[in-house]
Amino acid sequence: MRFFNTEGPIRAEDHYSLPPLSRWDLEQVLSLIEQKKYFLLHAPRQTGKMSCQLALMAHLNRDGRYRAVYANLEAAQTAREDVARGMAAICSVLGRSIRLYLNDPRSDEWQRSEGATCAPEDRLSRLLEFWTGLDPRPAVLLLDEVDALVGDTLLSLLRQLRAGYPQRPTAFPQTVVLCGVRDLRDYRIYARSEREVITGGSAFNIKAKSLRLGDFSAEETRTLLLEHTQETGQLFTPEALEQVWTLTQGQPWLVNALAYRACFELPAGRDRTQPITRELIDQAKEQMILERVTHLDQLAHKLQEPRVRRVIEPMLGSAPYHEIAPHLVLMAFLHRVINGGATLEREYAIGSGRMDMCLRYGAVTLGMELKASSDGHPDPLAEVLKQLDAYLAGLGLDSGWLVIFDRRAEQPPIEARTRSEETTSPEGRQIALVRT
Repeated sequence: MRFFNTEGPIRAEDHYSLPPLSRWDLEQVLSLIEQKKYFLLHAPRQTGKMSCQLALMAHLNRDGRYRAVYANLEAAQTAREDVARGMAAICSVLGRSIRLYLNDPRSDEWQRSEGATCAPEDRLSRLLEFWTGLDPRPAVLLLDEVDALVGDTLLSLLRQLRAGYPQRPTAFPQTVVLCGVRDLRDYRIYARSEREVITGGSAFNIKAKSLRLGDFSAEETRTLLLEHTQETGQLFTPEALEQVWTLTQGQPWLVNALAYRACFELPAGRDRTQPITRELIDQAKEQMILERVTHLDQLAHKLQEPRVRRVIEPMLGSAPYHEIAPHLVLMAFLHRVINGGATLEREYAIGSGRMDMCLRYGAVTLGMELKASSDGHPDPLAEVLKQLDAYLAGLGLDSGWLVIFDRRAEQPPIEARTRSEETTSPEGRQIALVRT
């Protein structure tokens, strides 16, 4: 039985999948190769880059006009700035890849014998020149995880490719595709051999194009999910299909991870006679958040990068931090209360100092609005009650909660000013109002 894939490349015999070559503009890619261009492919992890590269390699080799090889350079990351070790690892990987995918051991044998005597700064160029000369068909090289390399090792790779570029296609690959998480313009190479930081664009100024592998469209997301229905007969409710799209916006790993957990891990989801519901999708989502699964943890780490923080912090604040703090505290409290047994959904109203929240526990749906008021602003009650009406209407609820955090400087202690009462919204909904 096939399943939703959450790690490594797609295997059509094992995984639900979309045709990898449909994920990018194949006509554009083939045109770049025909024009002897060197270009980049980049996208976040688990987006499908490796699957697309392997599919492109197979397509080119079936066509017969080119010899194409895919090589993953991640093993050379541990060499750090040791160019000799790094180039030895890169050439070893490349030689083995040529042997594996083209059934040609000659490049592997060359790099173990003659290549071992080459200067590290020229070893890759010599190997590529040797390989290219073995066959009159132009060579196409797909190098993955390039941005995993560090310092002088990365710099040496880029400069050797740039030095051999004029020799293409008879004595160097006609096309080289560099693949990684980042675009080349975002490479910042800190090398011991250089006084200044080297940017990717300056080290590899022969790049013709930078392609980004996009997320699934809404229709592609639906098509992938319904592969499971075709295979097992188990249905997704329309609400479940819509919720997967709402939560993931088509990010491939998130789509697969949510669906795998809902269909293959949750006991209710493993019953193929029962449909996959929105509630199961929400349960899967909450478990992923609580477990801080791999890629969510990596995302949290990325948020610490200065260049990312410069963008994200103003989006989250749009106001001083003291207005955000109570929202975060209440969310943390509610997560402890529900203890993984319910779902807590958040909708940020950027720039308004407020947030919508929806707590779902079994048949209970609780809509809540949070608002922080501060010095120099009028009492927000009337305005926020109208906003809460609109939010509750969207949830189909006739009652809800409103929590107003008073952040004015001159305040009595929190225990003295906290109070709750019942009020009515402009459209007649019963609202539990808490001021603190």
